[in-house]
Amino acid sequence: MWSFRTVLTTTLVALQVAALLAILALTYFASQNVLLSYAEQLTQRVADDTTTFTQNFLNPADDAAALSQRLAESPVLGTSDRAALERYFYEIVRSRSDFAGIFYGAADGTFIYVSRDSSVEGAEFRVKRIVTQPRRSVELVYLTADFRPVSRRRDDADLYDPRTRPWYVKASTTSNVVWTDPYIFFSSQRPGITVATAVRADERLGMRGAVGIDIEIHALSRFLDGLKIGNRGSAAIVSHSGEVIAHRDPSFVLATDVSGGQRFARVWEIDDPALANAVSSLPGGLANVQPGEAQLTRFEAGGESWRGAVKRLAGSRTPWAVVTYLPESDILGPIYMVRNIGLGVVAIVVALTALLGALLARALTRPLASLATQAERISEGDFADIPLPSMWTKELAGTRQAMRRATSWLRDYRRENETLAERLREAGRVLERRVTERTAELAVANSDLEQANDNAEMLAHELDHRVKNLFAITASLVTLAAKHAATPQEAADEARGRINALARAHADTQSTKESQLGQIVASVLKPYNGIAEVQLTIKGDPVTVSSSSVTPLGLILYELATNAAKYGALRGSGGALDVRWSSAGDGAVRMVWSETPAEPPGDEAVDASGHSGFGSVMLDAMASRLNAQIQRQITPKGVHVVLTMEKLEEFASRRPVSADAP
Repeated sequence: MWSFRTVLTTTLVALQVAALLAILALTYFASQNVLLSYAEQLTQRVADDTTTFTQNFLNPADDAAALSQRLAESPVLGTSDRAALERYFYEIVRSRSDFAGIFYGAADGTFIYVSRDSSVEGAEFRVKRIVTQPRRSVELVYLTADFRPVSRRRDDADLYDPRTRPWYVKASTTSNVVWTDPYIFFSSQRPGITVATAVRADERLGMRGAVGIDIEIHALSRFLDGLKIGNRGSAAIVSHSGEVIAHRDPSFVLATDVSGGQRFARVWEIDDPALANAVSSLPGGLANVQPGEAQLTRFEAGGESWRGAVKRLAGSRTPWAVVTYLPESDILGPIYMVRNIGLGVVAIVVALTALLGALLARALTRPLASLATQAERISEGDFADIPLPSMWTKELAGTRQAMRRATSWLRDYRRENETLAERLREAGRVLERRVTERTAELAVANSDLEQANDNAEMLAHELDHRVKNLFAITASLVTLAAKHAATPQEAADEARGRINALARAHADTQSTKESQLGQIVASVLKPYNGIAEVQLTIKGDPVTVSSSSVTPLGLILYELATNAAKYGALRGSGGALDVRWSSAGDGAVRMVWSETPAEPPGDEAVDASGHSGFGSVMLDAMASRLNAQIQRQITPKGVHVVLTMEKLEEFASRRPVSADAP
């Protein structure tokens, strides 16, 4: 449940924040729509300006087309005076700064090309001459501005053939002036276009050659680089097939082809994802934009929204489009700043409102909190008066006086109840002590009686089992003594000795002292040691058995020896008993009891090895007390028992055995 202070402060702050955010949101979104509309107008205006510039830039190409047509009809190209032709080309190039070069390629492969070239010191123009008769040769002549030679050299390794160039091939198919698609000029390796026309002296004689004018278009990239389109906006001129004709970054225009040459890069190959997304966002692509048409687009690039305008050039000879694009954040930057300032103001106002609300709430809630504390202490049984702050309202002061009177009355009433309750508690304590004492006495008596019954029952079973075993073993020992004694006295002496050894073995199995494992095994089997017809083998590592483990281990060995004397290898002559043990690295002991009787085990031995007789129950019980595993198996060769025990020296400290355990 919220406190009055929290509710009051939160309500004041929430109302203040809601009012400020409503005003800020109204201002922000209204300004945003206006600025986004301005962004569209800006991109379209830049696209219009760029389109106008591009078209104006290409207008000289129309003049070049007319000039090419006049050259084709002029007798100058028909003259054999190549020097005059070169001079004529030089005068045209010098007078038209927008022309990169003018050339004539003949049908026999000869070629004359005059172009601007300042690669040689002192030169401004270059003449390239290719002759094919009597043998092919290529000569480059570098000229000054007044047509004086500066340098000349041979370049016979140049394999240029004008008849294979795009302008020649295209001009040979028509009698009109042709425009080539943008391509990379062979000499300057710069992007440009060529305006060319075929030269025919007589239609019947066929094509004599082609004359053309080169116009470099890298100036378009310089123009685009000078445009100011926001902070990060840009513009490009792209062909209908996606080739970048011009870009404000000239390094984006050219790319290396598979043969190592230069070609126009495509929009999706350059590092300008905004341009690629602007083109791909057009429905139907660039080819769907009609000449003179402009389309506005909005797209995502680099995780932000962009605005773009795409306008196609009006001329059908140049299927190019001007793409202008800029991020919305360039336009919305100022409003973002205003928004952030507004949010800061909101935060300050909220903080002040929260502070004032907290002070007001504190003035109201401190008296109420004190009264609530007093009421809480009364509900817990504490009727002591606590200091209460001054109540600055009449209602709170009256409540404080009523709380004081109620507290005084409750103190008096509690004292009377405590006196009566103390008397009742004392009587209850006396009665509880008597009941507890009688209950404890009955519990002890029942436990002692139950323990005595269990011990008596176990003792009776064990005594009965032992008596039967002793009688059977005694009879077996007497029979063995009678077989080998020559006289009754000798038989009596031998039987008496075996019986005494049996008694000592029985006593050793009940020992409460620490012993060696070998001593315990030897003591149990001592009554059978020395019988010539029985082969007895006892062998193993030195192992100390703790006092708490002597009795259960002795009882296991005693039970196994008893069964061997009654049914197994110790029953008569010809039997063999092998008892071996070994100590593992972790302190565990593995003992193997292996019997080979003179006769195969009978049904009695099989019954004795079962798990239903008292002997088997006792074996399992003793093994459990040792925390050991016992495995018994009767084979045609005899009885085989494996006893795996934990550390016998430490067993007593890990597994205490109660006095009444079987």
